[in-house]
Amino acid sequence: MNQNQNIEHLLIIEDLRGKRTIVLESATCSIGRATTNSIVLDSPEISRYHAILLRLTQPETTHHSFRLIDGDLQGKRSKNGISVNGCSCFSHDLQHGDEIYFSKDVRARYYATVNRADIEYLNSCEDEEVSGFLSNLNSPFTTLISSDDTKSYSCETSLERLASFPELIANPIIEIDLLGNITYLNPAAVSQFPNLRQQGLRHPVLAGIVSMVENEQQTHFVREVTVGEQIFEQSIHYIIVGELIRTYLTDITERKRVEALLKQSYEELEHRVQQRTAELASINISLKDEIAERARAENALKQSMATNRALLNAIPDWMFRITKEGTVVNFKAGKCVEVPLLSEEFLEKNLGEVLPSEIGQSMMNCIKEAFLTEELQILEYQLNSHHGEKDYEVRIAITSENEVMAIVRDITERKRVEQDIRHALEKEKQLNELKTRFVTMTSHEFRTPLAIILSSAELIEHYAHKLDEKKKMTHLQRIQTAVKHMTGLLNDVLVLGKAEAGKIEFMPTPISLAQFCRQLVEEVQLTTSTHTIVFCAHNQCPNGCLDQQLLRHILTNLLTNAIKYSPESSLVQFDLICESQKVIFRIQDQGIGIPANEQPELFNSFFRASNVGSISGTGLGLSIVKKAVDLHGGQIEVESRLGEGTTFTVKLPYSGCRLSDKDKLVSLHPSTTATAPLLNQ
Repeated sequence: MNQNQNIEHLLIIEDLRGKRTIVLESATCSIGRATTNSIVLDSPEISRYHAILLRLTQPETTHHSFRLIDGDLQGKRSKNGISVNGCSCFSHDLQHGDEIYFSKDVRARYYATVNRADIEYLNSCEDEEVSGFLSNLNSPFTTLISSDDTKSYSCETSLERLASFPELIANPIIEIDLLGNITYLNPAAVSQFPNLRQQGLRHPVLAGIVSMVENEQQTHFVREVTVGEQIFEQSIHYIIVGELIRTYLTDITERKRVEALLKQSYEELEHRVQQRTAELASINISLKDEIAERARAENALKQSMATNRALLNAIPDWMFRITKEGTVVNFKAGKCVEVPLLSEEFLEKNLGEVLPSEIGQSMMNCIKEAFLTEELQILEYQLNSHHGEKDYEVRIAITSENEVMAIVRDITERKRVEQDIRHALEKEKQLNELKTRFVTMTSHEFRTPLAIILSSAELIEHYAHKLDEKKKMTHLQRIQTAVKHMTGLLNDVLVLGKAEAGKIEFMPTPISLAQFCRQLVEEVQLTTSTHTIVFCAHNQCPNGCLDQQLLRHILTNLLTNAIKYSPESSLVQFDLICESQKVIFRIQDQGIGIPANEQPELFNSFFRASNVGSISGTGLGLSIVKKAVDLHGGQIEVESRLGEGTTFTVKLPYSGCRLSDKDKLVSLHPSTTATAPLLNQ
């Protein structure tokens, strides 16, 4: 046989499932009854991890063979052992035509062929044709027989590699000498870089490695390599004793993508904060100017009235001379044609006759107070006219022993401006509170994950050569967990921003409520092993129309909050109650409760109760829940007592859609099996 021809390794298995042909790939694999094995045997007589097929590399060739070893990777022997060609054994180097017995009802035959068409024929032919065909196959190893010393070395090398698990690692591992010759490829490297042996040092993962080792004094380097659309982090180690270069590659394509998205989101958020801060500063300056201007105008008016009575004729307001008893004796019309009284015939009439009784009495009280204190009295009142409600300000000052001057001004526009100013100030206060809460929340929620990312990255950067693969993987997983946490936080902020901007569409679709809730409970239950969610559907629920994505936001936030703020080993009660026109979701926990005086602010953005202590959170979840409930046109109610727990009740009306679409219902997510207890009543 030509050494460049590929040998196909076949294992013909007969068990309770019948006869089947398995093509052995160029990787070490496990055999047993457990579904996690590479090759699964169907028989109760088989151990969960019965045997190992160890790949043996033929030196100086691209070919390999297999050694069958009894037991699992920890060295534990199987309960029935293995028998090859009628002889019990612990290990055996498989030869073409070997017959293997794993138990009385499970056997296999091993064959090797260089003809790919043989495999295609085996997959298509009937069982009775297989035995005759396989008996005519010739062993391709007859021209590749190695010496005993070479074979022994190959076995020892394979066993040594099996002990350190490079064959089972999912990441590529490559080993070359200083001349650039490839001395070892693990199965992951063979699978991901099929052209590596042909390209040699021209391949991106090997390009420049030898020169780096020869020109530098260090024995360990880390670099990033791009192969097609994938990005790898490559750790290069120079083994001085064997004059070998070993390189480990980790796919960081997804991590690079997430880092780019995170950077973009941070820049966009920073720009929005700066823009909003500038807007608030501009509004604040404008309001201060308006308030100062109003104060200056009022002061100027007081000085003018005190120093020069002659200027009264220039004042564009209504002016009335009124006796001490409240009778109107004279007037000066203002620029405003409309009289600030109920009647246009007011001369020689008492104030009680030309004004509503309450306003007339208030004005008489001001006249009496002016005579007692000899100070200017100011009164504001409101009248209904043909043009709507009008606001007036009357200024009363003594002009003689028995008369006062009442100057009446229309302040309707000023009142409107004052109201606008109060609204603007309240809005500014709310925005400042939101900004403060947002800055506080983000600085707290981002500080911990960023610190984790920084510490893990520095450890990998400075001590990677001292860390084993398990510790490196631990630090990488810490980085990934922190990034996922920050991404989830940003997603919450974006969802809330879309909701407040009115950009979230309400899209009701037919949904099986009981099935949806059970699947959701199973998903949430998977995230905790310290709490138990008790789900109860009280009656037969029809298929209704709700927005599944918004409903998922509502229930997921309420369930996770119930778990977060409840003591360990406590129950979370989830009740589903279906009525003719609406559906009711009730979630009850045994947690810390919510102070009664803080419950009205519970659904405000970034608000967190004062008793949460060190429990982490953003204050966005319930705000998102409220937005989702409002989009459904529903209601949410909360009952809580400190130290006893909290109950949230969500009532959602069924939206208009054809209930006959129930046959088209599909689950939002595939069914999962919860590992924590789940009680359905």
